[in-house]
Amino acid sequence: EGKDFPKASIIFNTNENHKAIAAAIQEMWSKHLNIEVELINQEWKVYLDSQRNGDYFLSRAGWIGDYVDPNSFMDMWTSWSQQNQTGWSTDAYDDLIAQAGKTGDAEQRLEYFQQAEEILMAEAPIIPIYIYTRVYLLDPAVKNWNPTILDHHPYKHLYLESN
Repeated sequence: EGKDFPKASIIFNTNENHKAIAAAIQEMWSKHLNIEVELINQEWKVYLDSQRNGDYFLSRAGWIGDYVDPNSFMDMWTSWSQQNQTGWSTDAYDDLIAQAGKTGDAEQRLEYFQQAEEILMAEAPIIPIYIYTRVYLLDPAVKNWNPTILDHHPYKHLYLESN
């Protein structure tokens, strides 16, 4: 019920979507956990400095995998990753990610990632809350257009099918 819970705050960089996410968390934590959360909007440079210095209680952050593989998300939480600005590390997680990087057995590799993910979710240095999505409206005459993970499209290959 939030009793004796430390003062909570969420830092986020200036963006209306990020503000809405932080406000939703603030409302849910207040309503369901009786925990008050302060929202702290920061300009990009200040926000990055706060993250680097670990000067936050919670930090809104995001990541879009730049390749279709679990490692795109999983290696960023290792103790050696510059992306890991949570202050969290554990040898068991690091070892599993390292083993996943060394094995040539695809099934074993996924097993290592699954075990690492279980550690990550149990220890909760991060709280994944949503996945970025895109909605496209495309005329059926447009050909050779494909959605991509980073939403970059080689338009030079597009063409219009003539009727």
